[in-house]
Amino acid sequence: MPKSLLIVDDHPVYRDALREKLGHEFSKDAIEVSVASNANDGLSLLDQSKNTWVVLLDLLMPGLSGLAGIKVFKNIPNVLHVVSISGLDEISWEPKTASAGASLFLSKNSTSDFIILKLKPLLTGDPIYLAAKESIEPNEFRITKRQLEVLDLIALGHPNKIIADYLDISEQTVKIHINQLFKELCVFNRTQAVIKAQKYHLLLGARSS
Repeated sequence: MPKSLLIVDDHPVYRDALREKLGHEFSKDAIEVSVASNANDGLSLLDQSKNTWVVLLDLLMPGLSGLAGIKVFKNIPNVLHVVSISGLDEISWEPKTASAGASLFLSKNSTSDFIILKLKPLLTGDPIYLAAKESIEPNEFRITKRQLEVLDLIALGHPNKIIADYLDISEQTVKIHINQLFKELCVFNRTQAVIKAQKYHLLLGARSS
């Protein structure tokens, strides 16, 4: 079943610029990129489509949007992932959107190349591999001691700068460790990483008990 990307955003300049950039990039993988100016139009498009979709959903729009919008789109059978995008504060809103069912939170301050980097695994990833990863045994995670330290600090709610200062490493190194954790745990954001870590007793409290 073909995969497609739907951008739902009420700002025409931003929406159309993003469609042009993402459409050009994902055409290489035969992934269609569509747009809608509001949630209702987006829902109608999905209802008429037999494709499977990743939905890039603006959090602040007239009508249905925000956390309620994430939940509605997430419950549609042919939607694989909902990705929230907003100019709102990432640290405050990423956990909220993850709890509502979003796979990712993207800032509107991000470059289009960064957005592509984050969306690509959702659109081109192997779902069989992802499903198999869910059943992995805890001791089979290839996570270093340093990455476990980063994971503990993420679980405590610390931002990258505090983690870097605490571990006496650079913020860039923290980002590298976090990206590796996301890849190994098969998650897309910090909240999901902590939930998975708790499930498999990877956090310091669980390891010492």
